[in-house]
Amino acid sequence: MEPHLKILHTVSEAVSRTLDVEAILKTALEALTHVTGHEIASLHLVATDGVTLELRADRGLSGQMREVNRVLTVGEGIIGRVAASGTTAVMRDVMGSPDLLPSAHEAVRRDRIRGFVCVPIHARGRMLGTLSLGRQTDDPFDEGEVTLLEATAQQIAIALDNARLSSELVHAEKLSAVGELASGVAHEINNPLTTILGLAQLLLSRSDVTPGIRERIALMADEAARAAAIVQNLLMFSRHYPPERRPCSLADAVQRVIALKGYQLEHDKVRVTTELDHCPTVWADENQVQQVLLNLVQNAHQAMARQASERVLTVRLRPRDRHVAIEVLDNGPGIPPHLLSRIFDPFFTTKPPGEGSGLGLSVSYGIVGQHGGRLYAENRPEGGAMFVVELPVGERA
Repeated sequence: MEPHLKILHTVSEAVSRTLDVEAILKTALEALTHVTGHEIASLHLVATDGVTLELRADRGLSGQMREVNRVLTVGEGIIGRVAASGTTAVMRDVMGSPDLLPSAHEAVRRDRIRGFVCVPIHARGRMLGTLSLGRQTDDPFDEGEVTLLEATAQQIAIALDNARLSSELVHAEKLSAVGELASGVAHEINNPLTTILGLAQLLLSRSDVTPGIRERIALMADEAARAAAIVQNLLMFSRHYPPERRPCSLADAVQRVIALKGYQLEHDKVRVTTELDHCPTVWADENQVQQVLLNLVQNAHQAMARQASERVLTVRLRPRDRHVAIEVLDNGPGIPPHLLSRIFDPFFTTKPPGEGSGLGLSVSYGIVGQHGGRLYAENRPEGGAMFVVELPVGERA
């Protein structure tokens, strides 16, 4: 079997056996270095913040070189520029490159790296990372070797995209199963709650109820109302009917939500800034979009509520390819990295007991998905969290 076919076959086999990202990356590099005989290989992936590259697999890197490459910035250095431009970089003498980072000079010299090639890894228009090869000889990388590296990068991109789609499918199936259970539970609970609330209101309307008893009844009514709100979220979460869509201005939706939350935000000394670029309308259920925005603004508000430092909520609206993106940013403590993959799970919450049911983000995730859009979260490099809603532009999307 030809070397390039052997590499692609090995990577394809890894994809068919597992969707574990780390296993795929390790297999790809092992196949690449084994077949080509090159001394050094590294694979970086774009981090969730979108501005840094993380070293996820390597072969033959010294300890110093590995440390230099552990975290890179998109747009800086040879690898960072490839990630930013999406174009392959080939050089015969890497030491002579003006793009070589000063921090990498000593490591490159000590490891006697001469030739270097770096290719982008991308899928569906998204930059995923880079794949690099280095050699300690003066022989230039020829066209066939570069083509082989690009083909391997494409296989890795397919594997990463399949892993992402598989993860989203598992999440969707989990939401569907929990939704069916939630619907049954909600309907069973709703009737007795309605009775409790009605009787409590009836007792509160009587003039012969003493202040002490009235206070206890009011507490009972408040707790029953809170439970009823959770039940309504459960019902919303479990519904699968299509949203009622019509042309919708997201700028108007943002302004209405900010106005609705204005008093509470001002009361808690949260400074609100908006950056609303001119965007086309989207085909959406306006009420559901506002519910999503309200959930995200409330989450940001609660995330900053306990901090003594300045509290800043930023809402941005901007066009993005064939979508309109709404970004809700806070300067709170951020989301623990190990919890980022779970925050849209039903009933999962990082809030203290009594401050949330863990359904708001799950409901929002389902609504955005029904609209053919995407909802995701990431931590900001400067601190705090950012939630992004992407909705497709155009009628009947």
